[in-house]
Amino acid sequence: MKHKKLSLKLQLFIGYLIFIAFIFLISFLFWRFSAEIEKEVGYGEKISEFLENVLEMRRYEKNYFLYHNKEDFENLEKYFLKAKNLFEILKPQLIEFNTNIKIEKIEKNFASYEDIIKILKRLSPEKIYILEKRIREHGSEILKFAESIKREEKTVLLNYIRSTKKFFLLFGLFLSLFTLTGLLLWYKLLVDSLNTLENEIKNILSGNSRKVLVPPEFRHFVETFKKTYFTFLETEKLSSLGKLLFSIAHEINNPLSNISTSIEILKNEDLDEKFKKELFNDLENEIERTKNIIHSVLDFYKVKEKTFLNLNACINNTIHLLKGYIPSRISLKIDVPKNIEIFGNKSQIQQIFINLIKNAVEAIKDVGEIEIKAFPDKDKVKIIVKDTGEGIPKEHLSRIFEPFFSTKKKGGYGIGLFVVYNLIKEHEGNIWVESEINKGTVFYIEFPLKQRDEILREDLYETL
Repeated sequence: MKHKKLSLKLQLFIGYLIFIAFIFLISFLFWRFSAEIEKEVGYGEKISEFLENVLEMRRYEKNYFLYHNKEDFENLEKYFLKAKNLFEILKPQLIEFNTNIKIEKIEKNFASYEDIIKILKRLSPEKIYILEKRIREHGSEILKFAESIKREEKTVLLNYIRSTKKFFLLFGLFLSLFTLTGLLLWYKLLVDSLNTLENEIKNILSGNSRKVLVPPEFRHFVETFKKTYFTFLETEKLSSLGKLLFSIAHEINNPLSNISTSIEILKNEDLDEKFKKELFNDLENEIERTKNIIHSVLDFYKVKEKTFLNLNACINNTIHLLKGYIPSRISLKIDVPKNIEIFGNKSQIQQIFINLIKNAVEAIKDVGEIEIKAFPDKDKVKIIVKDTGEGIPKEHLSRIFEPFFSTKKKGGYGIGLFVVYNLIKEHEGNIWVESEINKGTVFYIEFPLKQRDEILREDLYETL
């Protein structure tokens, strides 16, 4: 069972949703870390407050035993109660995060300190020295405890900040990689879709019937392009056909005129037998000539497989078809050896030369010359089609094989040379052009020189 491929729009939308979800995840994690840091800072503030109260408690403790001042005792008791309350608040977190701390021992110190304060309330100033040593010992233990948890909290907070920095650094790198990967995937998705579109357009232009799965978003464009292209192609075909028919009509008109004249003469009964025989011979020759012209046209339009073609005969047959189209002011010079064979489709090869000769004729506005020559060059045959026409502007040379590009001011659809280019490529050949304004244009064509045994091997390989 084939899975239906998601459309480009849906794929981009899913990618967008994933990106938004990732942003929400980042926001959530940032909120969690912020909350944890805030909690840790709040915990640290409580510890700082606890230490400050213990220090104040110890200060008033010292003053009381030095000066026996009642106000110092009241402050001692006040800061002790504050420190004790803060200890009770901090105790759950101390138990959770500081497993090494012996909470029971500190609780005993607080309890003993509180008991001593209660006793001191009842003693006269002269007798308080009895409890000074004990209260100082318990106070010292409480202070050591407060200072130790302050140091630990500072270390924990610094470690937490360092860990957070590392996390966000790694998270930033991951986010960058994720974003870059997402952009690359989106880019690849778009490029693949555009490449698919390009391949489909190339298939349309080359006449390839192989279907390419075009994204739904581009199907309307492809259909519109296909209709427009085939409209132009049909127009170009009709234009070429019209010119070819004009040439054929001109060629057939001459023998038909001769046939008509001979028939009119034969109607005269006073002709001697010898002259009649000559007229009948002329009729046979003209009819044969007409048949040859018609056979040439039919042969041109037959769909054939590739075969070995005599290049000289192929070019001369093409010129024969176009003889009526080429004006007398343009001379033809053919220099093609009779022993050169190429492997190809006859009608397609002739179409190449029809288009090139037709272009050359249209480029020559006055008296001029079209020259066609060919010669073997290592494992290739090189063909040169040269004219003395107007030439092609330098800035247009790189585009003349593009579809719908034409240098003609009117009547040109830009299909002829595009067809030439694709037919040559189908025959594993190459074509390039050189031109100079007011001097003319030269087309260079290369076809591979294949041997008959080489073709047999290729056919056998394809069969296997």
